[in-house]
Amino acid sequence: MACDSTITDNEEPSPVITEALADASIFFNSGQIDRAIVHFDSVYNSLENRNTLDTWEKYNFYASYYLKHELDLLKSEQYLDSMFYILENGNNVNDYRYVQTKFMEGDILKAKHKYNTAFLSFFNGREYAIGNLDACNVSNLTYRLGIFRYDQQQYQKAIPFFKKAIEENKACWGNGNLIQNINEPQQYRNTMALCYEKMEKYDSAAYYYIDALAFLEEIKPKFPEQELFISSAMGVVKGNLGGVMAKLGNIGVAKKLLKSSIAINSQPNYDHSDAQTAKLKLTQIYINEGSLDKALVYLDELDKELPNSELKTRQYLDIILRWYLIKGAYYENKGDMANALALMKSYHHLNDSIQKIDHELKYVDVEGSFRNAAQNYELSIVNRDNKIKNIYLATAASFTFLLAIFLIVIWNNLKKSIKANNVILQKNSDLQDTLGALEFSQAENTKIMYMVAHDLRNPISSMIMMANLILEDQQVNGENKYLLENIKTSCSNSLQLITEMLLPNKRDKHLVKEEVQIDRLLKYCVEILNHKAEEKHQKIHLNTIPVTALISKEKMWRVITNLIANAIKFTPVGKNIDVIMQNTHEIITIKIKDEGIGIPNSLKNMVFDWDTMGKREGTNGEKSFGMGLAISKQIISAHDGKIWFESKENVGTTFFIELPVRAKRL
Repeated sequence: MACDSTITDNEEPSPVITEALADASIFFNSGQIDRAIVHFDSVYNSLENRNTLDTWEKYNFYASYYLKHELDLLKSEQYLDSMFYILENGNNVNDYRYVQTKFMEGDILKAKHKYNTAFLSFFNGREYAIGNLDACNVSNLTYRLGIFRYDQQQYQKAIPFFKKAIEENKACWGNGNLIQNINEPQQYRNTMALCYEKMEKYDSAAYYYIDALAFLEEIKPKFPEQELFISSAMGVVKGNLGGVMAKLGNIGVAKKLLKSSIAINSQPNYDHSDAQTAKLKLTQIYINEGSLDKALVYLDELDKELPNSELKTRQYLDIILRWYLIKGAYYENKGDMANALALMKSYHHLNDSIQKIDHELKYVDVEGSFRNAAQNYELSIVNRDNKIKNIYLATAASFTFLLAIFLIVIWNNLKKSIKANNVILQKNSDLQDTLGALEFSQAENTKIMYMVAHDLRNPISSMIMMANLILEDQQVNGENKYLLENIKTSCSNSLQLITEMLLPNKRDKHLVKEEVQIDRLLKYCVEILNHKAEEKHQKIHLNTIPVTALISKEKMWRVITNLIANAIKFTPVGKNIDVIMQNTHEIITIKIKDEGIGIPNSLKNMVFDWDTMGKREGTNGEKSFGMGLAISKQIISAHDGKIWFESKENVGTTFFIELPVRAKRL
């Protein structure tokens, strides 16, 4: 498959790949791990004319395999990077696969015990889905957020997510997608019942297990070709319901359900691990009754099955843990205290290891890190319509408040600075020019302006956030959408200008750095400035390679967008701009090359200075304040990097940035 293939909006994986994935899932569930790998590889390698999403499905398959079965997180991350690359390399991002990739990223981060960043990946993936996918495709993402809470043993907080997922999934019914029509609806109900069971609310748990069984019974005649999967799922739910019935004291019903579950999932290609769980539950019942001979039958079967299992997942460890406990109880009832003690030691050793892993996840303060995001999400579930109305009202109020602030600021500063600086009086109709002139005014005006600029950041940021939320509403279109986009753009430009006004006295001594994919950052910078280039009929060509570095994402975004914006500004209509990235010897080199008017020799020594002596107009009369390059040099220096340029008048200019792949932490 060529690496530069594009993904179209309606592209889907080849049917044989989809079928191979379904077969592999059956093999995984029945414990035939090697067979699943061999089968999928065989189908994929024999497929001619593979499309881009066939390759994405392969990477997703192996990322999941190394995460859940082989437990090699390094390889899983490598396949994850390939999944991102496949999607971003096309002209159109396949939204559903992009969100699935974000959730795979969250799963890997969770496996690495980076729980806060894992939750952020899940949350951001779902927020992207809400804006780009229908409710049907969002349902599984809502479920996955619930699973995060479930893994934290916060069962009460997980339940609303599962209930919401069930409602969202109803939009899928009849769309022909077997996973969304069969697997997910029963899975959501079964997992919600598990929450109630963990909370010891057994009546509620039984209700949802019965609801899951009823759903499976209803769809079974509609999908005869999926009999194996549906029967296996029914076996799982029956086993869970049997365990709950035993806890409610309905021993006869519990035995019947557990035996039925074992009979179903002990068959070839069925869910053998679930059959083992049901055997353990039934064995416990027999031990409690004193029927040790009946208990021994299932213990002997488990003695043969468990040590030979290919599964080495968390589910397998939980089964082994329960096996130790129940087998120890069997020997204790037999009076064989030596074997009972040995098994209890094994149980406590394994349990301590598992609890140590779970403890960190259980008590991670997700709310502390993402309180605002989580609250906004939960509020949107309860009353999204009211929030949209409130946003409209808040937006109008914010604009009125902001206008009042601007009028007060302009009036006060005009009164105080009319004698000190006539330039401000002449340019009061242009807010940006007023702010620029005030920076070079006397010390009192500078102090006032910094205070004003600082206080304006929060209302402007709030306006940007509210504009984004309104734009998510699909009912907003036409002229309203156009006006909102203009509001958002104007606010963003004002916020950027205010930030630059504050920068000269804040020399970026303490940068907050993170792992950032530089190629993705460059792609984003180019995308947001393409419209400016198109206005001048220019083309921006991007040539990157996948590289990750430790940087301040927001600061580096400012540098790149400033350099590209300058290239657009000083390049004539119809010319080209190249953005190129290279990586050699732990050094990233970024080049922004234009075919513009170049930098005169008389200005070359001034371009990185804080004063404005080196400023000049663009090729279409665009204004320049002369501070962008000074700010850029300051940011690059704070990253232990270098910035310089080569320029020839009427030929063009190339700016160079060098950054270490692993910058020093400050």
